[in-house]
Amino acid sequence: MALQLLCRLDGSDPETLVKALMDDSEDQAHAGLSRLQLWTDADQAGRVWILFDVSDRAKAEGWLQRAAADTHGRRAGVTASDAHFLRTA
Repeated sequence: MALQLLCRLDGSDPETLVKALMDDSEDQAHAGLSRLQLWTDADQAGRVWILFDVSDRAKAEGWLQRAAADTHGRRAGVTASDAHFLRTA
Protein backbone atom coordinates (compact mmCIF):
# COMPACT_ATOMS: atom_id res chain seq x y z
CA MET A 1 0.00 0.00 0.00
CA ALA A 2 1.34 3.40 -1.00
CA LEU A 3 2.53 5.84 1.63
CA GLN A 4 2.50 9.61 1.22
CA LEU A 5 3.86 12.47 3.28
CA LEU A 6 1.91 15.72 3.52
CA CYS A 7 3.80 18.70 4.95
CA ARG A 8 2.54 22.16 5.87
CA LEU A 9 5.09 24.94 6.22
CA ASP A 10 4.36 28.44 7.50
CA GLY A 11 6.65 31.41 7.00
CA SER A 12 6.64 35.06 6.07
CA ASP A 13 7.61 34.53 2.41
CA PRO A 14 6.04 31.66 0.43
CA GLU A 15 8.37 32.26 -2.54
CA THR A 16 11.38 31.62 -0.30
CA LEU A 17 9.72 28.48 1.07
CA VAL A 18 9.02 27.13 -2.40
CA LYS A 19 12.57 27.91 -3.59
CA ALA A 20 14.08 26.12 -0.57
CA LEU A 21 11.92 23.06 -1.24
CA MET A 22 12.87 23.02 -4.92
CA ASP A 23 16.56 23.51 -4.11
CA ASP A 24 16.31 20.51 -1.74
CA SER A 25 15.12 18.10 -4.47
CA GLU A 26 18.29 15.99 -4.45
CA ASP A 27 18.15 15.42 -0.68
CA GLN A 28 14.45 14.61 -0.96
CA ALA A 29 15.21 11.96 -3.60
CA HIS A 30 17.98 10.45 -1.43
CA ALA A 31 15.41 10.20 1.37
CA GLY A 32 13.08 8.17 -0.82
CA LEU A 33 10.71 11.07 -1.45
CA SER A 34 9.14 11.91 -4.80
CA ARG A 35 7.39 15.28 -4.92
CA LEU A 36 3.83 14.85 -6.18
CA GLN A 37 2.38 18.31 -5.65
CA LEU A 38 3.27 21.69 -4.19
CA TRP A 39 0.67 24.32 -3.27
CA THR A 40 0.57 27.79 -1.77
CA ASP A 41 -2.44 28.22 0.49
CA ALA A 42 -5.25 30.29 -1.04
CA ASP A 43 -6.37 31.63 2.35
CA GLN A 44 -3.22 31.76 4.50
CA ALA A 45 -0.44 33.99 3.17
CA GLY A 46 2.93 32.41 3.83
CA ARG A 47 1.61 28.84 4.04
CA VAL A 48 2.91 26.15 1.68
CA TRP A 49 1.76 22.53 1.36
CA ILE A 50 3.82 19.76 -0.22
CA LEU A 51 2.85 16.16 -0.95
CA PHE A 52 5.43 13.41 -1.43
CA ASP A 53 5.27 9.76 -2.38
CA VAL A 54 7.36 7.84 0.19
CA SER A 55 9.42 4.76 -0.68
CA ASP A 56 11.30 4.50 2.65
CA ARG A 57 9.63 5.86 5.79
CA ALA A 58 12.75 5.71 7.96
CA LYS A 59 14.73 7.80 5.45
CA ALA A 60 11.79 10.20 5.08
CA GLU A 61 11.65 10.68 8.85
CA GLY A 62 15.38 11.45 8.82
CA TRP A 63 14.82 13.99 6.06
CA LEU A 64 12.07 15.65 8.10
CA GLN A 65 14.39 16.08 11.08
CA ARG A 66 17.24 17.43 8.95
CA ALA A 67 15.01 19.67 6.88
CA ALA A 68 13.36 21.18 9.93
CA ALA A 69 16.76 22.19 11.26
CA ASP A 70 18.36 23.22 7.96
CA THR A 71 16.39 23.66 4.75
CA HIS A 72 13.11 24.72 6.26
CA GLY A 73 14.33 26.44 9.39
CA ARG A 74 17.29 28.60 8.47
CA ARG A 75 17.07 29.06 4.72
CA ALA A 76 13.32 29.32 4.33
CA GLY A 77 12.39 31.11 7.54
CA VAL A 78 9.79 28.53 8.57
CA THR A 79 7.95 29.62 11.70
CA ALA A 80 5.75 26.52 12.07
CA SER A 81 5.34 23.19 10.32
CA ASP A 82 3.43 19.95 10.49
CA ALA A 83 3.92 16.63 8.72
CA HIS A 84 1.70 13.57 8.36
CA PHE A 85 2.34 10.15 6.85
CA LEU A 86 -0.82 9.02 5.04
CA ARG A 87 -2.13 5.87 3.35
CA THR A 88 -4.88 5.78 0.74
CA ALA A 89 -8.13 4.66 2.34
